[in-house]
Amino acid sequence: MSPHAAHADGVAAFEAGDLDAAAALLAQAAAPANPTALNDLAVVELARGDSERAKAFLLTCLALDEGNEDAEANLADLERVEGRAWRGSLTLGGDDPDMPERAYPGMAGASTMAEHATRYSMALGLLAGRHVLDVGCGTGYGSEMLTWCADTVRGFDLWQPAEHERPRWSGGAELIYGFDVCKDELPAADAAVMFEVLEHLHDAPAALRNIFNAAPTLLVSFPNPVYHGSHLNHHHVNDWPMERVEEELMRAAATRYTELSLAHMFQPHGAPAILNGREPEAPFWIFLAQCR
Repeated sequence: MSPHAAHADGVAAFEAGDLDAAAALLAQAAAPANPTALNDLAVVELARGDSERAKAFLLTCLALDEGNEDAEANLADLERVEGRAWRGSLTLGGDDPDMPERAYPGMAGASTMAEHATRYSMALGLLAGRHVLDVGCGTGYGSEMLTWCADTVRGFDLWQPAEHERPRWSGGAELIYGFDVCKDELPAADAAVMFEVLEHLHDAPAALRNIFNAAPTLLVSFPNPVYHGSHLNHHHVNDWPMERVEEELMRAAATRYTELSLAHMFQPHGAPAILNGREPEAPFWIFLAQCR
């Protein structure tokens, strides 16, 4: 069968719903490096669920026929699909579906995501134009938000996502996984954020020293253990009162700096808002530590 006939029969098989026959025929047609057949073969492979082969055929098509509009459009569509596919993983929040270890896009608790996103929203106005570290970045939604105003953003997390669930964002934040902030040295930066992380760490004081060694400014949150302690969330190991959080921040900062300015904020019950002030009874405390 000629390549032209194989191509025509392959398209007909695809239109008839016979994907296996279509793939075989179009592969035969593409053997003489027919860019149009490669594009059509990519469409078939994507319909069969093999996005990696589809992408390879589209890239080959464009290598042979630069500017092929159909291939460019199909590649753009494929990359949009791939860019969101990781969100479908059932373990983005951890291994316990009843108690997520981290916030993630699409999580059932929309109010929890709103609480988390509000902290990053506040950080946008405080850390604009700076080189920022997002310590305990999780799925990276907050790192993505920080790219809207920060000069550069690098996120770090102990989580090691499987390849199919590795977060993909368009803002340019660099996400480093398998990173233990309690012992792996952080790079130098202007500022760091660490939201809802300290309570998870078995050596939280070491993590704070690591952060202050890397950056003179830290925006950090901590949940009131009365409402979010280890008796309610088995992922939490530090049930510190507000005074203990303040002491640990001051102690860690003193290992590198001589002066520490500590500003207090809090998140009230029932609303994704942040208010100024030191409120020990609030469900979430936020501290802005600035060192010199």
